[in-house]
Amino acid sequence: MHPRPLNLARRSFLVRSVEMAGLATLTAVAGRSAPAAAKAAKSDFMYQDHQHDGKRCAQCKFFSPDGPNSGNGSCSIVAGLISPEGWCAAFAPKVPG
Repeated sequence: MHPRPLNLARRSFLVRSVEMAGLATLTAVAGRSAPAAAKAAKSDFMYQDHQHDGKRCAQCKFFSPDGPNSGNGSCSIVAGLISPEGWCAAFAPKVPG
């Protein structure tokens, strides 16, 4: 008897199992609506409604103003109304261009 075929069969089984688990996860994530999958609670990113070290949401690439008269905006990462003067740990400066 040669143990090699058994090892190859076991390896093949493990690889297929991991592939199937990955496919199942991908399918589950793709089936969710985008906002539910993409947005986190303000507390998850330590959101505050004032700037931090000179950084504020209006300068962040994830921030979108709601309109010229609303005074607030939204974020592609954090759920809820976002102040342009706020800040959170997801802050990433806008790239000029």
